[in-house]
Amino acid sequence: MKKTLTRVLALALSLGVLAGCSSSPSSSSSSGSPESVGGSSSAGSESTSASSSSSDAKKVYYDSSTTAAANINPHEATSSYDSEITRYTVAASYRYVPTEDRQSAVVVPNLAADLPKQIDDYTWQITLDERACWQDGTPITAEDMVQSMKYGLDPNMLHAPCANLAQGTVNIKNAQAYYTQDPANPVAWEDVGLSVVDNLTFQVVTEQRYTQNEIMRFFSGRVTAPVKLDMYEALMNETKTSTLYGTEADKFISNGPFILTGWTKGNERTFEKNPNYLHAEDIKLDEIVVKIVNDNGTLLQMFESGQLDRLELTTEGYKRYEEDPRVVSYGNRVVRQIEINRSSTEKPVLGNKKFRQALYYAIDRATLAEMTDHIPAPYYVSTFSVAYDTGKKFRDLPESQAYIPANNGYDPEKAKALFDEACAEVGQTDKLTLTLNYYDSRDDVKMMSEYLQKSLPEIFGADKFELKLQALPSASLFETMRNCHNDNNAYELSWASWSWGSGDEEPGRVFEPFQSSYSRRLSNYGNDQIDTLYQDFRSEEIRLDTGKCIEMAQEMEKILIDEVLVIPVFQVVDKIIFTDRVITPVDKMVPGLDWGLTYFDIDLDA
Repeated sequence: MKKTLTRVLALALSLGVLAGCSSSPSSSSSSGSPESVGGSSSAGSESTSASSSSSDAKKVYYDSSTTAAANINPHEATSSYDSEITRYTVAASYRYVPTEDRQSAVVVPNLAADLPKQIDDYTWQITLDERACWQDGTPITAEDMVQSMKYGLDPNMLHAPCANLAQGTVNIKNAQAYYTQDPANPVAWEDVGLSVVDNLTFQVVTEQRYTQNEIMRFFSGRVTAPVKLDMYEALMNETKTSTLYGTEADKFISNGPFILTGWTKGNERTFEKNPNYLHAEDIKLDEIVVKIVNDNGTLLQMFESGQLDRLELTTEGYKRYEEDPRVVSYGNRVVRQIEINRSSTEKPVLGNKKFRQALYYAIDRATLAEMTDHIPAPYYVSTFSVAYDTGKKFRDLPESQAYIPANNGYDPEKAKALFDEACAEVGQTDKLTLTLNYYDSRDDVKMMSEYLQKSLPEIFGADKFELKLQALPSASLFETMRNCHNDNNAYELSWASWSWGSGDEEPGRVFEPFQSSYSRRLSNYGNDQIDTLYQDFRSEEIRLDTGKCIEMAQEMEKILIDEVLVIPVFQVVDKIIFTDRVITPVDKMVPGLDWGLTYFDIDLDA
């Protein structure tokens, strides 16, 4: 670790700064997004060895992604693939850095010159470092920060990711009301709690009391980062309802650790270290090359031929490398689930609670997890989540274990009884045939789907139930699901999951996408109990009481298990292997930083 970063860490720790809840690297949003797991692009034709150093001894890191990013405007970046670019190129007021013991991360100033200054219970000021600038050397000002957030909240532009700027870890005064704009009670921008104090300082007025750490965590998020205003505005359409900013490499400017030097969608993206980044001395890589490849076999060949520095091991790849000491295996934050289209009019049984419970209890999660080397998950909050500032894992708390059904929720006799009762209640006398959509790029999900196709009729009766399968690219899968808001019969069953980073240290935040009012929800959940409990959970009284936060998270999880709004099946276990030349800043994936790709180093002699 370089001395400069060490001094920053020492300062942060001496001031009592704790690791935050954002699971994304410092330039990413701490909010959740649907966990994309596959795509349709193929490998590029160029081949460069990752195992040999270049003639000028540059430190180049070679990586891969499964799908081309679509939009890297911080206000529009929605998928994990978009985030793979913004994590390198977008800097917000604060960032996460690894601790010296390589076991966790702390949040420290990024564009900001210091920690947030509290003016009163609801007012904070953030002063930017006077050296903060864009890749072209143009200074970043307080006006840039405030105007960028104004565009993010613009009710005419309707940036979906900015729902988390309007209402998230911190609720800015009137931000949600401005973003959603009730025509009967319009809110002017002047009434929103964001304003410029001077050239380098902006002020934030909140609707609740927050800790300094919460303010820093919120302003580490991608949606709070600045956009290059002159380019952003020049690329707007005539009605100023959209902008092309971030849709191509030449329509985007970096202020983060790296500059996007090449972006061939569906093929490759390249980055170079940004010499004008405020903390460039902490960045060890000179270049990053990311190939777009969605075929697991091709990825394996590329890794073995030295074209990649990292390989995410699928089931087959893990069998080949499971004894290799370089393999790192860990349960991440993602719990994959099967969504149920409760609004279906063609298959009304999907809206029946007993039928959803029947599916829940009919899934043999232990067998599925053993087949694919994952963790059986009859729950919604993963083992990755820490119970707020207690330091304990949420899943390890006795109270969090007490309501989890025995045998990982597998009870075929109970499932059969519930199935029969549900069919009787909705008048389902004919054989019930349902279609399950699954990711076409994940062999683990494909294996599980095929197992369910065989096992569920054995429980419910082959004469009464049939499961059909449909493979879809992840983008099409999510689009199909969201169509249920307009078409009641858009789908029946579908695999899905959320990568909800803010739940890493605030487990209750995992339940945010299950609100009926959540703009980015996948299905029509509509549970009054969850809606009420979540709003209470985010109230100032509850939010500032760790014990109550934990209790309410447990209560929401109990309700979800009983109502089965979605069916949790397994927690993803990531299995990654790095080449010997990669030096990671942490020994494991940690909240607030993940693997800390921004801070990777390369041993040129390895």
